[in-house]
Amino acid sequence: MFSEKQTTVVQSISEDAIEEAELSFQFTKEEHSLSWWDAMRLHYPAIGWGLFMNLATILKGMDGGIVRSIVGLPVFKETYGYNHNGNYIIAAEWLSAFNYANNIGAIIGALCSGIAYDRFGPRWMTAGCCVLSIAFIFIQFFSHTPAQLFAGQLINGCIIAFYPICASAYVGEVTPLVLRGFAATMTNLAFSIGSLIASGILKGTETMDSRWSYKIPIATQWALPCIMLLLVAFCPDPPYWLCRKGRHEDAMASLRRLATPGVDVTKKLAHIRETLRLEKNYDGERPTYLDCFRGTNFRRLVICVMAYDMQAFTGNVFFLSYAVHFMELAGLDASDAFSMNIGLTALGLLGTCISWFLLSYVGRRSMYLFGCSVLAIVLFIIGIVDLVPRQTSTTWAQCGLMLVCTFVYDLSLGPFCYVLLAEVSSAKLRGLTIALSTVTCFVWSVVFAVVIPYAMNEDQGNWRGKIGFLFSGLSVLCTIYCFFCLPETKGRTFEELDILFERKVPSRKFKNSKVDIDVGGRRLE
Repeated sequence: MFSEKQTTVVQSISEDAIEEAELSFQFTKEEHSLSWWDAMRLHYPAIGWGLFMNLATILKGMDGGIVRSIVGLPVFKETYGYNHNGNYIIAAEWLSAFNYANNIGAIIGALCSGIAYDRFGPRWMTAGCCVLSIAFIFIQFFSHTPAQLFAGQLINGCIIAFYPICASAYVGEVTPLVLRGFAATMTNLAFSIGSLIASGILKGTETMDSRWSYKIPIATQWALPCIMLLLVAFCPDPPYWLCRKGRHEDAMASLRRLATPGVDVTKKLAHIRETLRLEKNYDGERPTYLDCFRGTNFRRLVICVMAYDMQAFTGNVFFLSYAVHFMELAGLDASDAFSMNIGLTALGLLGTCISWFLLSYVGRRSMYLFGCSVLAIVLFIIGIVDLVPRQTSTTWAQCGLMLVCTFVYDLSLGPFCYVLLAEVSSAKLRGLTIALSTVTCFVWSVVFAVVIPYAMNEDQGNWRGKIGFLFSGLSVLCTIYCFFCLPETKGRTFEELDILFERKVPSRKFKNSKVDIDVGGRRLE
């Protein structure tokens, strides 16, 4: 039985695997004893390549930032909207379509990405996506009707969905334990950087009285795929993926490239092989999407799905995707709304950077509890403020609270989500699990992208800030889920997590469980 005190979980290893098991155990002890700065000094090449893989994720952030913000440009409204009581507005159906096109495409892309990652690996997968991104951005750039722009966003959304999934899986596999959380947050940082770049570009073109005000932001998306395409051939493949393919010598070569010359990588290779051996014993031979729904992998899938879906449930579609539109509905003019949007994305970037320092001291579960509960309170206040008669002070108060939501989100759920995805998913099914989790999040994002304009728009539901009540209630439910069902994965190697999940340790007991290895009746200490 489990108590509130430390619980010991013992994993038995057969005699035929004794040598590799002992090397793996030695590696685990060294991983736990490695300090942050020593890990950075010895493994900075892994961090560097992880940052490189996330360059393409910046494009995902840029695309999302441009799509959700160009709808506030006056020339864009005149081109794709209609005159309503003397003002040009985007019809609610097209406003929602422009925001969910990217996510619908991403659902298809995410489903394909898990299979593509397992079959082709991150290098070929990234190279192919870069070529396709360059091609499909043309459709958006030369569009003249809402339908053409929608098609371009839909197809491009399918392609760029590969990038964050590939980056999350890659950094989780190449970085040492103490740096894993820091490296995993790079994905959210890339989103924030992309959004900030998009906000800055749009603020610069907002005053242009021509179609170039929205065509220039779209054109800037060509830069990153071109840079990635030139350099991706030099990127080392992740050793877990290589070992799954039986390419152990290539995995050793990759491990050497991902560490400094003084690091002995033989123990890590043994640890990777031992982790995959355990997963093979538990789960069978060939990884498929169906494997994610079997045995302990289903529990891991549900945790990953909820970790990702809570981003949508706590309102990120509202205070990120519809920020400019909401601020204009609240009473700000276009110029002030775009200025506030720059502040919003800058705060998101700041929150992600602060989260780096929290990762070494605060658990993943604790930060999710903090993020969900605080967002529930702030979103409720946004709804309350909207009940007050509209004044200049209430307008700025609501917009300021949107900034608070963004900061809290990018301090907690935003970056910590990608850490959990990398840690909770099994090594063998990592790409597939992250892909399925991404699909469910995009499905909910599409739902909210459709609902929010009809709820907020003055020619429809005219809820405006009262929609904060909806997301506040959902955030409360997310807080309850985190308390009972979200495990603490901080400080755990992939092998230890495999054992904890296989032994069905309750989520609330993960933090206080100790894992020991028994080899042929001999306890490794």
